[in-house]
Amino acid sequence: MIRSSRRRFLGMTGGAAIASLYPNLIERALAIPASRRSGTLQDIDHIVVHMQENRSFDHYFGMLNGVRGLGDPRPLRLPGGRSVWVQPSAQHPDGFVLPYHGDSKTTRSFKVDGADQSHQENMVIFNRGRYDRWGHTEELQDRMLHYGAGDLPFYYALADAFTVCDAYHCSTMTQTYPNRLHLFSGCNGGGTVGRDPQMHNYGEDETPSADMREDRPLDPDAYTWKTYAERLQDAGISWKVYQEYDNFGDNLLSIFPAFRPCPPDSELYRRGRSWVSEHKEGADRKRSDGEQLVEAFRADVESGNLPQISWIVTAADLSEHPKAEPAKGEHVTAGLIAALVDNPEVFARTAFILNYDEAGGFFDHMPPPVPPVGDYRGHSTVPLDGETKLWGPEAEKVQGPHPIGLGIRTPTIVVSPWSRGGFVCSQLFDHTSVLRLMEERFGVKEPNISDWRRSVCGDLTSVFDFASPDERVEQIELPDTSDFKDRVALSAAGSANEIPVVQRPASQMEGRRPHRPLPYSFSAQGQVGLDGRLRIELANDGPVGVTFTVHDNLDRLEPSHFTIGAGNRHVAEDWQKNADYAAYDLTLRGPNGYWRRYAGAAGRGLAEATLEEDRQGQALRLQLANNGEKPLVFVIEMAPDYLGNGPARREVAVPPGKSSGVALPLDATQGWYDFTVTSEGMDGFLRRFAGKVDNGAPGLTDPGIGTLRVTV
Repeated sequence: MIRSSRRRFLGMTGGAAIASLYPNLIERALAIPASRRSGTLQDIDHIVVHMQENRSFDHYFGMLNGVRGLGDPRPLRLPGGRSVWVQPSAQHPDGFVLPYHGDSKTTRSFKVDGADQSHQENMVIFNRGRYDRWGHTEELQDRMLHYGAGDLPFYYALADAFTVCDAYHCSTMTQTYPNRLHLFSGCNGGGTVGRDPQMHNYGEDETPSADMREDRPLDPDAYTWKTYAERLQDAGISWKVYQEYDNFGDNLLSIFPAFRPCPPDSELYRRGRSWVSEHKEGADRKRSDGEQLVEAFRADVESGNLPQISWIVTAADLSEHPKAEPAKGEHVTAGLIAALVDNPEVFARTAFILNYDEAGGFFDHMPPPVPPVGDYRGHSTVPLDGETKLWGPEAEKVQGPHPIGLGIRTPTIVVSPWSRGGFVCSQLFDHTSVLRLMEERFGVKEPNISDWRRSVCGDLTSVFDFASPDERVEQIELPDTSDFKDRVALSAAGSANEIPVVQRPASQMEGRRPHRPLPYSFSAQGQVGLDGRLRIELANDGPVGVTFTVHDNLDRLEPSHFTIGAGNRHVAEDWQKNADYAAYDLTLRGPNGYWRRYAGAAGRGLAEATLEEDRQGQALRLQLANNGEKPLVFVIEMAPDYLGNGPARREVAVPPGKSSGVALPLDATQGWYDFTVTSEGMDGFLRRFAGKVDNGAPGLTDPGIGTLRVTV
């Protein structure tokens, strides 16, 4: 939904209440201009990280228009031919389960649990990249449930007003602690630390004794590497953890020796271990309504004491953890943002990041990029040290070396005067990207982050526009959160969560959104050589690393995983392992909807189609080659949503031994394309090209997003 349709959004979410606890909050936030001094990241003086619990991207924002969600036009193909949406399961008579909407107004969808979140379970689901085992347990009535704008009105409004990241993955395919370790220290024992990565929730209870002044003993084998908070302290950068009592131990600083034991009068305790209730005499420290957290945060904002770096850790009941209603989290988030917006001079210099530590077992359709460690197929031009977990015979579900991440996609919204406009940013990020942003702004390096992660995960700067931030203001009213208790009660009174008897494909809200330019500059060129073997040259001319996956549509080979570092190249060719293979059919996937399909007969390279991008002109040049002795006619067919780039079908005759170039301007689709090339008389030959030619300027999201194409 581009700006003109925001008022239609209000009807879908139920509209804004007249009497609001935070009146016109988002409208007021949009009215505050950025404090532009240098036109760079240095104009941000405060970074606030509000990490919540256990939600996947599709589970929360799969219905949001413009993002790569439930209407992704190029979903992963599962073994057997169905799409990733059609997860095999004995839990339904159909033999599969589709994502379905859990309406919080009529069902108990606010109380839902995505079930097992362990690394072993994640490895089973991931299945080396096949991503086809979400339904191997009897829990899909929860796992496949997703929300919409009417269930999360405030969060959908935030996304409409600011910037949502639709390629932000949690750091590891596992539980809360290892993911939050990446946020607080850059790794979970792997990275450059070199230890055996911690892949489960560390069992230490971080809550102090009853008088809250005496720590319980710390396990002597607890984490011994340095945290980012300690590095900030050493560098003289102000920081603080705002935490509530009974918070799952989500403040991971508490399990590091520097913070435990930690004298209550020390600087590390005051900044990293104190509780928001301690500033009030006789306060009930076990309250979990969020008021004390918001009050403590607001007090520092209003007094001019907001640190340069802040981490927010809410109480368990407000954290949006499964069984903790999302409406409560929306309300706390609104209160924190209101504290900033009510002080415009502070908000004008702040970046507020709402993100989630892990996916909580909830379904997301985008398989996470992983490094090719151990016996995983593929190649990396970037060192993979610190990115492997070795499971021994004691492991229940999978054994041997496995990648620790990236993890499942999680929701992220960045609220700032520099991120306004309802944008989508599709660069690959993880929790270490938050530390990288802090590094870039305040100059404090986090050496624990692995080389692979530094290469492929961005630093979040592409989320912002510091040169010309969006300063347009519209007089609109958007949903508030003052009715959160009523919404919680309404859901609690609803019917049980159930997979629909008659399953139907999910859909997204219609319309495109503004899209941030990305730093990628890469290509994949597949050609059949004189020896009859298909080779794919992966080239990365950009400043950041790129990940690719290759799936065999004939279901003979395991998925392959490639990492190509900045300025690197690699030729992949081990596709026809057996001389009996009479054909090949491979799909390559890269960042931001990049898609290539190569199909044909093994040993025949008589026809070929290659593609070159003109990034400055935002256009394509398709080269069609006839390497045989007979004339060939190539057929180019545009996908329906990309017809603005030319006719739906065109034929190009190419004489024997010749080639022909076809220009494809992309102005009509803002750089997006999706088309296939076949050749009459060459049975099985097919090339499909899809993606975006990014010219470095803001544009619009993929026009194909919004219509789910399900193969059942």
